[in-house]
Amino acid sequence: MKKVLLFSMMLSSLLFSEDFDYKGNIGFESAYIDHNIEGKRDRQNTLHLALELKKKIENGQFVFSGEAIVDSDDKERRYVDINDFYYKHNFENSDLFIGRNTRFWGAMEFYNHTDNFNTKDLLDDPFDYDSKIGAWNIAYTQYFENSEFSLIAKMQEEEQKVQELKSVNNFLPSNYNKKLETQQDKNRPTLYLKYSGSGDKTQIDYSFIYQNGYDEQRYLAPIGTELHQHAYLVNKLMGYATYVSGETIYKTELAYTKSDDKRVSDYGQASVGVEHTLYGVVGKADLGLLAEYYRYKAKDSSKLGAKDFGNFFADDVSLGFRMTLNDGADSDILAGVDIDRETHEQLMFVEYNTRLYDTYKLGVSYQHLSAEKGSIFKDLDKGMLEIGYYF
Repeated sequence: MKKVLLFSMMLSSLLFSEDFDYKGNIGFESAYIDHNIEGKRDRQNTLHLALELKKKIENGQFVFSGEAIVDSDDKERRYVDINDFYYKHNFENSDLFIGRNTRFWGAMEFYNHTDNFNTKDLLDDPFDYDSKIGAWNIAYTQYFENSEFSLIAKMQEEEQKVQELKSVNNFLPSNYNKKLETQQDKNRPTLYLKYSGSGDKTQIDYSFIYQNGYDEQRYLAPIGTELHQHAYLVNKLMGYATYVSGETIYKTELAYTKSDDKRVSDYGQASVGVEHTLYGVVGKADLGLLAEYYRYKAKDSSKLGAKDFGNFFADDVSLGFRMTLNDGADSDILAGVDIDRETHEQLMFVEYNTRLYDTYKLGVSYQHLSAEKGSIFKDLDKGMLEIGYYF
């Protein structure tokens, strides 16, 4: 109720003010899932409303973005969420940010392991790594000629609600409780120091990040008869970069995490990838070929590692392509497969997106998951149709 009231107040105050920009969409999603999981639904139908408002003032701007979800089959997916609600003040060579937002970090296409600022939104598709819960934070950024430095303090750890038990996207046990257990206070700030830059004469972009606070990984442990998520403290070093040479993009992400929890192992992560574009392969269409590799390595195998956290990615090769048709409808096709080299788990997908009559978008997608025996994930095939009106 508080979110609905805040959503209404923010919306009305900006709509009746001057000099604001807005955009949004109203969409409908219908999915059919073929599976053999007892007690799970095979359909999901959802109405989705998203709205973004921006109001500029002399030395800054206010930003609001929110969404409303109404799922006809899942009572847990009927809610209003505020993703962004912040003020950003601009100085001559710096800016100050205060509020709630989502941040996107990393260089890879399939899985960005350095993209760890926001908590994953489990009420949405658990395989959509762009779906996040907004985070309250304060940030100061200083700009230089070809680089910038940011000090960011995330002020709170977010609980993860899940879809109801009958949903195939709920992989958790029935005694799961969304209440979050934290190593220290839930409001203990997580600090980030982030330095980003670009080459002066070469097409290279890079970022280095130091993190002190709660890790993005959480493990399940019993509290009484229930299973709760547990958030623990870490010191983490991360970096990612992209380098463009002709029609080819080279990418990498690296991270090392030192755990402050005796049950969780220190661990390293590394990704490398390449994307090559072939222009005009069929008429005006361009074809981008992608290949990536990701590795998670725990320092102590006797402690909790990737599998214990329910991570789908651990030792994975990903291959895919993106075809941009360059037509009047901005049509594109994206397809890929991810294979775990150790467990042989596979995730395959193909998506087609196009625009209709300028303001409507149509999307058709198919996803296949082949899970390891004994995994928390289960085999399934999912087909989905999405249609939306954009304004």
